[in-house]
Amino acid sequence: MWAVMDIGTNSCRLLVANYDRETGKIKAVKRALRVTRIGAGMNKENRLISSEALARTLQALEGFSLLLKQYPLKKVFLLATQAVREAENQEELRGIIKTSLGWNLRIISGEEEARLSYLGAVQGVEMKGVPAVIDIGGGSTEFVLAGEKQDLQIRSLPLGALRLWENPLVDEKVQLLLHQELPKISFPPAFSLVGVGGTITTTAALKLALVHYDAVKVQGLKLSISEIKSFYERLKAMKPKERLQVPGITLGREDIIVPGLQILLNLLSYCGQKEIIVSEQDLLYGVIYAQGLN
Repeated sequence: MWAVMDIGTNSCRLLVANYDRETGKIKAVKRALRVTRIGAGMNKENRLISSEALARTLQALEGFSLLLKQYPLKKVFLLATQAVREAENQEELRGIIKTSLGWNLRIISGEEEARLSYLGAVQGVEMKGVPAVIDIGGGSTEFVLAGEKQDLQIRSLPLGALRLWENPLVDEKVQLLLHQELPKISFPPAFSLVGVGGTITTTAALKLALVHYDAVKVQGLKLSISEIKSFYERLKAMKPKERLQVPGITLGREDIIVPGLQILLNLLSYCGQKEIIVSEQDLLYGVIYAQGLN
């Protein structure tokens, strides 16, 4: 049994799971998420994690530590992504975690984040052609497409739901950024988009009108561009507090769901695709799959 935690730009997440080497499948035992927004207020001019964000993150990890005492764990992994990657005081965070909890924080590159997200996402979903995985996070978006020889074309885009909420861009600017960051991606004749991350799983929950999130129902669900546009227009016209009354929207997602959907719609348009397949298995699963393959 393994535990994997991720300090993302918008939230801290935990997965406790078993890996069956014979079947190659992962069975989730426990999931948890805490909205901590470690990347709040960070931009090109300010690359410091605030003291408040450090405190929120440590509090979340301390809560995870209490949960983990219930399980006979083989190993614990703690990763950090975009916001911590960019932070000038990342070593302060690393030191606080090591002193308080005894865990070693591993800050992964955008490329490794993309590889692990891809590894998790493509498990257990049916698709036509080559998979292209999109992971819309709070501070960045990872794009991964398998090549002809199973080599991966990877791009990590400086475009995330929290970042876009704090620093809005019109669609033309988003498209310009995509054309700058993705021009060398070689798309095959047949490929399917697979999406992971909070924006995409929340959109699936919206489609299913889930009052309580259900990972099993979300896994493998298809979202059409027309459905996504409908949710985008509907939620854009509402205030964040009003969105919390919509089944599928959870606390901490009500403000950043609209910019997240804006990114998703622009990516679908750029890729010339009419739908995306939802995968509940992401970076956290990818870490366990990678360990199981070794």
